[in-house]
Amino acid sequence: MQKFTAALIFVFCCLLGCNASDSARAQTQDRDNGSQSEIDPSLYLATRNFDERKAWAHLEKQVDFGFRVPGSSAHRACKDYIVAQLEPLCDSVEVQEFSMMLGGEDTRMFNIVGRYNLDAPRRIMLAAHWDTRPTADMNTKASKKLPIQGANDGASGVAVLLELARVFSEQDIEVGLDFVFFDGEDYGPGLDMMFLGSKYYCNSMPNAEIETYNYGLLLDMVGDSELVIRPENHSSRSAEIFMAAKALNDAMGFKVFRESGALTIYDDHLSFIDRGMHFYDFIDFEYGPDNRYWHTTEDTVDKCSKDSLKAIGEIVENLVLKFPDLYAPEG
Repeated sequence: MQKFTAALIFVFCCLLGCNASDSARAQTQDRDNGSQSEIDPSLYLATRNFDERKAWAHLEKQVDFGFRVPGSSAHRACKDYIVAQLEPLCDSVEVQEFSMMLGGEDTRMFNIVGRYNLDAPRRIMLAAHWDTRPTADMNTKASKKLPIQGANDGASGVAVLLELARVFSEQDIEVGLDFVFFDGEDYGPGLDMMFLGSKYYCNSMPNAEIETYNYGLLLDMVGDSELVIRPENHSSRSAEIFMAAKALNDAMGFKVFRESGALTIYDDHLSFIDRGMHFYDFIDFEYGPDNRYWHTTEDTVDKCSKDSLKAIGEIVENLVLKFPDLYAPEG
């Protein structure tokens, strides 16, 4: 068994009572989260410094740039904005440039990386994608050729990471921490033209670098005003990450992590899982009734919520601070 902290073991025994990686059980049961009186938050909480107002400002700013489709002026402006936010906070900021043939044109794309504790032997990766989809292919009434605003699908994950970058710049953290913003996740229309930045980034990493990571977290579509994060089946090898987040969710009084209704999601985490990393995708794939806002022109700011950014932001903040050694090598 990989390393657990005593607090996490206690939570598993007293609160959760089952393994979240048991997807069959997760798909058929809605479990009672347990009495809050059974939980001592002091065992699990480090800080609650995440400011949802600042995260919300980052979300609105991205949408104000316009459609962040690779090759567009809005895309370039958003890239510059993310870099400018990271530079005063991180120990280093890198922009990994690459090119892809998109729509018959050679298009410049950019992965952005902000790092803390450059010399730390063990690391955690926090990731999101920052591009938006060029076609609203799930529209039912409006044109499917229109681009989407991507307030949730793109801007929300970036907004949380940028605010977490501020939070962690003011903390003493035990491990190295990398914020990675992937380009080209949502280009499409098919899966063969999606996850472009994460594939490129992951393929450029030597094995020795891959092996330094305890785990990674992907934040995608985390701004939904009715946020629900469920187990993700491709991530099941790293179920302890979900279990720790669920325990924090309960200890902090949130209701966004659920053990029921496991999902199988194709996303930026897959390349890293294929390389042997422990990586979990925190994603809400119930965006609007029957998921009808996803990949449509309805993915707008009014469908998102500061409260959702607060919940996911505070949970990830404490996950990194309280459980940095999940999946660290023994010894």
